[in-house]
Amino acid sequence: MQNYSVDEAAEILRCRPSYLRDNLSRSPHQKIGASVAFDEHELEMIKEMHRVRPASPPTACQPTHTAEQTSPNTLPAYAHIKLAGASRRHKGPNARRPTT
Repeated sequence: MQNYSVDEAAEILRCRPSYLRDNLSRSPHQKIGASVAFDEHELEMIKEMHRVRPASPPTACQPTHTAEQTSPNTLPAYAHIKLAGASRRHKGPNARRPTT
């Protein structure tokens, strides 16, 4: 397994070397004498530590069933979602306005 210097690791992670140096106490690394090194596994761990995931589960827009599970008489899970502006009723040119 290859070891990388701080500068090489920063290039792989696409961050600044100063970021790695400033955050050594929170990042997996190797200390060999006065030198700091990172191997591939440690770089993967650092990436995983900084991975951003959605705060909530997938929305109802993503079907959670397959076509085999859906009978012709049931609506998909996302059928209740209205499109923007869909809550208003379409009023034609001859529509009456309510009197006040």
